[in-house]
Amino acid sequence: MSLAELLYRIGRYLSLLGMWIKMQIGYGLPFHKKQDPTCYVFCHSNQSCLPDLPWCHAAIPRIPSYSFPATSNNHFYWHEEPSTKQLWPVKFFARIRFSSGNPIGDIQLAWHRSRLQDLVTLGLAANLTNNPHTQHQLTQQIEVTLQSWLDGNPWLFGIHYISTMECALRLISICHTFDLIRNNQVSTQAWQNLVYLVHSHAYFIRRRLCLYSYAGNHTIGECAGLIYAAVLFPELPNAEEWLLIGLHHMEQEASIQILDDGGNREQSFRYLAMIVDLCGLITALLKHHNRRVPNGIEQAWKRGGEFLQAFASSPDYLPTVGDSDDGYALSPYLKLSWRHNKKIVQTAEHPLQVFNPSGYSRIVGATSHGIMRFSHGKLGIASGFGHGHADALSVCWDIDGQPILVDPGTYLYDKEPHFRHYFRGTSAHNTVAVDGRDQALQNYKTSFGWLQPYTANLVWHQHNFNGRIVLLANHNGYSDIEILHWRALIYDHTIGWIVWDRIEGKSKHHLAMHWHIDAPLDLLAQKIFIRGKNNPWSIQFTGGSPTLYHGNEDLPLGWIARKYGFREAINTIKIETEAHLPHEFLTIVSLIHVNAKGFSINDELITVLRQKCTQ
Repeated sequence: MSLAELLYRIGRYLSLLGMWIKMQIGYGLPFHKKQDPTCYVFCHSNQSCLPDLPWCHAAIPRIPSYSFPATSNNHFYWHEEPSTKQLWPVKFFARIRFSSGNPIGDIQLAWHRSRLQDLVTLGLAANLTNNPHTQHQLTQQIEVTLQSWLDGNPWLFGIHYISTMECALRLISICHTFDLIRNNQVSTQAWQNLVYLVHSHAYFIRRRLCLYSYAGNHTIGECAGLIYAAVLFPELPNAEEWLLIGLHHMEQEASIQILDDGGNREQSFRYLAMIVDLCGLITALLKHHNRRVPNGIEQAWKRGGEFLQAFASSPDYLPTVGDSDDGYALSPYLKLSWRHNKKIVQTAEHPLQVFNPSGYSRIVGATSHGIMRFSHGKLGIASGFGHGHADALSVCWDIDGQPILVDPGTYLYDKEPHFRHYFRGTSAHNTVAVDGRDQALQNYKTSFGWLQPYTANLVWHQHNFNGRIVLLANHNGYSDIEILHWRALIYDHTIGWIVWDRIEGKSKHHLAMHWHIDAPLDLLAQKIFIRGKNNPWSIQFTGGSPTLYHGNEDLPLGWIARKYGFREAINTIKIETEAHLPHEFLTIVSLIHVNAKGFSINDELITVLRQKCTQ
């Protein structure tokens, strides 16, 4: 640990201790709870203080129905864990136990509603209607909800001060909400509440900013919150400091978290979308106020957007790679990072895209063959913490816009640790596990910890090898037992998709290849028949014996989490063998009517791949 980080940690601890002592002696708040809102341009301007953003207006409900508290007296709403219906304690935030194994449940489920992003939807709906009565009702609901949140979450008390990132997202969403309804006769009390929330949250963020080894996607969100507070409320004391600190650290961290190819250091597509949108929001905010945009922030937004658009036509279809809490920078209806770049077009002449820094490749097959994604990157931030999953050399396959070979997702963070370990482990992904182990060693004492990471490498790829697209990669996740896993992904337009696995090492080991299939299927001997929407497909394999699992809770195996906090059963084929190494698996995915006998383990290409593995 460097001297600078040591001093930072000491300062962070002393700041926390100081806040706690001041509370104990009744020192009072470091800011006024009822300030005159007319002192702030944001509160009395008739003109929007925020930029016009690209919303998906067609999807916004005209009269949103959310389970907000009916009155401002319902304080329990904000502390209830929705799945267990138990209440989190309302005490000094640093004394609340919330990690895995706590008696309440998953804190993320309660945090999500307290981001107040549903209020942005109410504000958008109020702008879309011409009915004065409806506008008034929506505005009143926003005011009541904000009052309820402030009454139910006194300064530094409760779970909603644990994460500084959550405070920043809440600050940003409430600013956008009030900007949307500013001409709807908002009460003076509501404007006072807005100023109080912005001031108290920015004050808190500045003292709890995640830096050094704590830095990550949270840092980008926290800095965005500081910048919003400083630009929109320059009248607040310390606003200029917030702006300088926020811009400096956001630009610095954006260049680290958003890689040169636009991918995510933490190996999570959903969290990447969040921080890319945050960079875009800050870019738009600064330009709207005629301020200079740091080049590092704007360029991170652009390259991140290009990466995201290469894998999904909209944020609704992002791959479920790595962790996700289903969160957004501002709103599910915001399409900010899908606007500034032209759509990336892949043609028959250029169907392969390789993103080496982040470790992903994407092959677009013929119309009837769909799209295959190949993961060959690092684990992510693996030093004690990480949002990445142990999915080295995993492949995912979409056809006709429908995911078939899937990444099962996240499920939960701090509840049901048995399933948390499964969803982030190797057996939950379309790859090979050795001796029942994960490719990376999980720290079972935490929900995010990794004790031993891995590195994967794309060793060789060809756009046209005798008419085929070929990628060859390996990973060292089992190097401690002297095993190296090689995988080749091959696309042959006459056959379909071919996956070749070679596990190199010594002695005898248990090998298990997993295929998670989100479609009806039949298993017959060494072949899987998939009943697709348009065309039936077969998956043929050699190298092991198959077993079908569907919603097994004990292993566990055969699950998918389409939404955070919910899991459902799907089909998983586990192909197992006890083999002396080296050992090879061969998997061929083709339309049923296609004769795939022309490709075997003795194909000339396989011989070339074996040679590449020994070089």
